[in-house]
Amino acid sequence: MDLHNNTHHRPRKGTSKSKAAPTLPSLWITGVNPAMEALRSGRFNVREMVVARADVRAQEIRQWAIRRNIPWRQDDREALTALVGHEHHQGVALRLEGYPYTPLDDLLQGPIEERDPILILDSIQDPQNLGALLRSACFLGARGVIIPRDRAAGVTETVIKVAAGATSYLPVAQVTNLARSLDDLKTAGLWIVGLDVRGERSLYETDLSGPLGLVVGNEHKGMRTFVRQCCDFLVKIPACGPIESLNAATAGAIAMAEIQRQRLMHGAKK
Repeated sequence: MDLHNNTHHRPRKGTSKSKAAPTLPSLWITGVNPAMEALRSGRFNVREMVVARADVRAQEIRQWAIRRNIPWRQDDREALTALVGHEHHQGVALRLEGYPYTPLDDLLQGPIEERDPILILDSIQDPQNLGALLRSACFLGARGVIIPRDRAAGVTETVIKVAAGATSYLPVAQVTNLARSLDDLKTAGLWIVGLDVRGERSLYETDLSGPLGLVVGNEHKGMRTFVRQCCDFLVKIPACGPIESLNAATAGAIAMAEIQRQRLMHGAKK
């Protein structure tokens, strides 16, 4: 199937009806690197910063807070631990006014080469897996991530921590109807590729160099039936050992790496 030929998709008309979900309640970003990336990106509405360390990194973080006009205060580690509910804060925490989900329409704006690949996560429920997938997606050049609002993990403090700064740069859309959103992606000119252990073709024998959205399913059940039916085709990572399947976060990272490998090779041949 030629991913560069989108004639089977109808032209996009108007704007999508899919909307971002309401933002989450106030949450904390903890840890030096996640906090630093959040301040650098300027993407979050940071209400305050609390610092419980006195070194060069703390000074750099304070300078960024001052630059962003964010109120900050110095406190001790015990007080910060009580404030955020755990001791793994590395002496710095930012309080956000909710995570700013991105409207799906915003992911579909601009030239098609500037808005793909998009990662679609169907009912990923473990915050550790969601954070790992966001980190891999950001590193491997994804332009955005789509998650369902119901029966799936949202962007929480744990997710932000595991993502190690990725949530500061990678837009995440939270939608109420994943099937409709996949249809919107097709209308916008993207092919929908599902990662499935029962896929009819190998990931490594499929042309992934064209505009696409990659779907990764639930940790235990994979993609839901209606989501699988929305895919243009299904691909699998061929097993080379006795284990038949991979963790969702690992499988997603492998697939995204293959997408970028093909695009790099495709670009080198031009």
